[in-house]
This record gives sequence, structure tokens and C-alpha cells, in this order.
Amino acid sequence: MQTNNTKDYGADPMGNGKFKMIPSGEIVTREEREKRLEQYKRRHVKNDCLGMSWEQIEAKQGGKLYR
Repeated sequence: MQTNNTKDYGADPMGNGKFKMIPSGEIVTREEREKRLEQYKRRHVKNDCLGMSWEQIEAKQGGKLYR
């Protein structure tokens, strides 16, 4: 498997556990895809809006928000 100097930011599934990386176009395994896209993993967010909890938003608005 070749190392990739370009910054891949996505992948299309091709079946058989292979993925075509975007934009490089290289065909890689699931493990290699995960390694390359690790920096783009979404963080798990609970009760979050622009980095603030609903309680913090309520406090800044000065009252009770209807949820």
C-alpha cells in the first residue's frame, strides 16, 4: 500500500471492504481509510449548540427556553 501525501477528506465504498479515497482516488482497506480520516472524526456532542449547553444559552438569553 502506498503512502499518500495528499490530504484525503472522504471515501466512497466500493464493496468487498475497499474504499476509494477522495480526492486522491487510491483504493484502500477499511483500516487504512480510518487511519487517513482520523482527523475528520466528528466529536460526540450531547446537548450542544455552538459549543454551549442549553442551560448556558438560557442563562445568556435571560429566561427559560422552550424545548
